[in-house]
Amino acid sequence: MSTATWKGPLLASLVVFAGTGTAVQAQETARGAADAPVQVVEIAALPVAVDAAHGASAPADADGSSSDDLEQRAYRAYEDQDWPQASRLIAQAIALAPDQAGLYRLKAYIAAATGDDAGVLAAAEQALQRDPGDAESLQLRGSARAKAGDAQGALADYAAALQAGWHTSGFFRNYLYVLNQQHANARMLEVHAAYEDAYRRDPEGTGLHPDIPFHAAQAYQHLGQPRRALDLLDQAIAQSPQVAGYYGNRALAQHALGRSSQSLADDARAMQLDPTEPLYPYNRGVTRLDLGDAAGALQDFKAAVALGKDDADTWLNIGVVEERLGRTREALAAYDRALAKAPGNAKALTNRLSLLGKAGKGDAAAVAAQAARLPTENQAQLLFNQGQAQTRAGQWQAAADLFAQAVRFDPGLDTAWLNLGVAQARLGQHQRALDTFNDYIQRAPLKTLGLLNRANVLHELGDDGAAEKDLLRAAQLEPGNLDIQQRLATHYSRTGQTDKARRYYAQLVKLPGNLSPDAFINYAAMLLQLGDTREAAVVAANGVARFPDDYGLRVNLGNALGDSGQHPQAVDAYRAAMRLQPARLDAHYNLGNLYLQQLKQPRKAVQEYRTALKLQGDPELDVSAQRGQRMDIHLNLASALADTGDADAARRALQAAIDDAPDDYRPWFNRAAMALSAGNPAAAAPDFEAAWVRLDALQRAQPAQAQPDPALQEHASYVLFHLGRTGEAAIRMQQVLQAQPDNIDAQRNYGYMLLDLGRPQDAKRLFDQAFTREPDEVDGWLGMLACAMLESDPAQLGRLKRQFEQRFTTRYVLAAGLPAQLMRSEGYWYSDRFLQLWQQLLVRSEPMPSAGVSLHRRRQVD
Repeated sequence: MSTATWKGPLLASLVVFAGTGTAVQAQETARGAADAPVQVVEIAALPVAVDAAHGASAPADADGSSSDDLEQRAYRAYEDQDWPQASRLIAQAIALAPDQAGLYRLKAYIAAATGDDAGVLAAAEQALQRDPGDAESLQLRGSARAKAGDAQGALADYAAALQAGWHTSGFFRNYLYVLNQQHANARMLEVHAAYEDAYRRDPEGTGLHPDIPFHAAQAYQHLGQPRRALDLLDQAIAQSPQVAGYYGNRALAQHALGRSSQSLADDARAMQLDPTEPLYPYNRGVTRLDLGDAAGALQDFKAAVALGKDDADTWLNIGVVEERLGRTREALAAYDRALAKAPGNAKALTNRLSLLGKAGKGDAAAVAAQAARLPTENQAQLLFNQGQAQTRAGQWQAAADLFAQAVRFDPGLDTAWLNLGVAQARLGQHQRALDTFNDYIQRAPLKTLGLLNRANVLHELGDDGAAEKDLLRAAQLEPGNLDIQQRLATHYSRTGQTDKARRYYAQLVKLPGNLSPDAFINYAAMLLQLGDTREAAVVAANGVARFPDDYGLRVNLGNALGDSGQHPQAVDAYRAAMRLQPARLDAHYNLGNLYLQQLKQPRKAVQEYRTALKLQGDPELDVSAQRGQRMDIHLNLASALADTGDADAARRALQAAIDDAPDDYRPWFNRAAMALSAGNPAAAAPDFEAAWVRLDALQRAQPAQAQPDPALQEHASYVLFHLGRTGEAAIRMQQVLQAQPDNIDAQRNYGYMLLDLGRPQDAKRLFDQAFTREPDEVDGWLGMLACAMLESDPAQLGRLKRQFEQRFTTRYVLAAGLPAQLMRSEGYWYSDRFLQLWQQLLVRSEPMPSAGVSLHRRRQVD
């Protein structure tokens, strides 16, 4: 079967702007969070109740009223909302006792009730002159400063009040509001943690306020941690379910997590609660556009314009929609409207120039001329957008160059640093990528994307311990992030820590709130690789039951059922996947493999492979990976055609593979092998030469510091062996076995090379190792028999002959023509030197009968 489908192991950039190649996803940068209704800091509506008389010596006025009496009466007037009476009484109290800080506090509350912000500030100042550490007065002055526009002064007072122990919900709500306005996200999380601690210690005295989790959620949203934001917004909605802004912001978090249906529902609820806010239809339009509903998105964006969001972002997205609908003139008009609103908008300019180029009306010089007139930061953005377009085309070097230029223009463009590291990693420049991710993480230590990407690079550099630390740190930053937990499971799986991987996956697939099928997909894929096919089928089936419309799960279910011998059910699973996504090739390809390899129905396999070649590959694969996938299909199609006995069609399939990817060595190699099987070594020679030229170039193109790819080394050894360069082939195969000591095919092939090189004792050791692991392989028996005949050990040779006859009764018969038979019908190849050796050994040995019937089996480079 083909390898199982995996989802999520590779991180690329998650921030996508419009690219020069096509106008896509410009809307992502333009989403906005709608604030909850509280727009300003509010001073607490009720002061702390004053105590009874401070003492018998409290001063009194001419009527005999003490300052304490006047304070009590002023407080009662405040409660009765008799502001003039409260103001008169507190002024009398202060006249009698001008040094009492509490009187000025009450005066501040009375001023706040009448909207006298300057009076609040003055009274709080006077209170603090008399008691500098008074927490209540500090928070009063902080709120007054905030309303006066002195954010830094307000934050200093709030910090001092928190240090002094003030912990009412209104105070935390105001503190977080000002921090939110200043985008002080890290400090917001610290203050929110202080609130949670205060609430645990004194829930009644601290109290609840929905704005507290709301503001903390915005901090997490800005830091790229939408799962934590979602949890807090759930709390805010539970406390106050009628606030549109809470639903609008939760829609953003849902969208960031890929939960499109939930995002649409939250935007709809926000629109119901506040029909006048344009951000809600705008954001819903973004989600609809992501889902491919261009017509619905256009309706929403136009509604946002009608409600007042008549800005560049909205018109930019209208342009994207019109372009997707194929309406070039309308799209250009929308981009022009966006540029009229914001002449320096790099995204609108990029999309417009891209569309002109596709329509044959633009050129590179025009792009460069207009880009040069943009401000520096917008030029950086334009370069970044162009880099994104190159990544989508799989042109990683061009992308890296553009991202590097972008950060030179604007070193503060963090996403460009992140994408530069991704491009460097894709180019195999892992040390450079590590340095880039280190810089990014230093700039954004609380964003998990940097840690996740660095973990990938550390794995490639062989430092799985450090990679695990990064993944665990990311999980600590976002403990509810199921994607990070899945990446941890994948890490443990690929590093051989299968028990840990199983524990993670087993927990993930049981979570009732797990709204992503990825855990089921990756868990089933891991189980398939471990050979636990029946458990893989159970996991995939459970995933399909929860996510019946997920294509990847259906494909993995087919893989698991096929590998566990449940072939009719596997066919049904693949057919169900095809109905879900008729334009995808994966299910057809895997079904073709099932027909070819397990059901032995090559004609049906041919039909599936030919269909697959007409369809689309996995959209998550880059251009290079999709080319590799198509080549696999070409090669398997040729194999299936050969198995039907149509050698001419098989050669045509290999020629189509060569035409599709002339730099790939594999179709040349397989066509040469077909020529050998047909007994035409002269026709095979030029194809082997062509295969070697391409394979050698591929190996030379690998970075000098990279470890040689064992698969390429093994294939290179095969090609060199076929070209008669046995010494070089043996060196390559020895390197393969150093990297993969359990590679049975390599052991046998190395054994034959050593026989050709006159080292039968070393060859015998390799054949023995291969036989121990795979005793039914006739090729290994041939090598063992040759070594036994060379040793002139009649007892051993006789024993091997009897065992051979018992194991392969009528299938193979020891005879002079056995190697030629295996070359003709099984796809093996033996050098002229070995064939001569075999003939010489037979002369020395006892006579053998003529060749019998053989199994039909083919070998190819896959």
